[in-house]
Amino acid sequence: MTRSRVAVVALKTIHTAIFMGELVSILWLVVSGLIGRRDRTVAAAATAVTVEAAVFLANDRVCPLTPLTERFGAADGQVSDIFLPDAVARTIPIWSSLLVGVGLLLHGRAWLTTCRAR
Repeated sequence: MTRSRVAVVALKTIHTAIFMGELVSILWLVVSGLIGRRDRTVAAAATAVTVEAAVFLANDRVCPLTPLTERFGAADGQVSDIFLPDAVARTIPIWSSLLVGVGLLLHGRAWLTTCRAR
């Protein structure tokens, strides 16, 4: 295996691991919103999602690892830098944003319920 191929595989592995961590954070925001839990784990998940979104948006809606992976020889394109099925990878911004919105709505509902109970 060539050096550039090793670099591509390493970057794809790193990106996939980061994505899985972000997905867990997003899902935790939804689940914790459903059960009304607000603690440090929710704050950590919200911070991780916020930082990831800020980096993505600041980079013109392209993950910074994409051009780096392509420089090492990965195929050009939106999903060249992650180990996910093409249909899933291409729609990540759509469904992940939807899940974040659901999580925020659920936490907002829980917060309003707590405020009204006081």
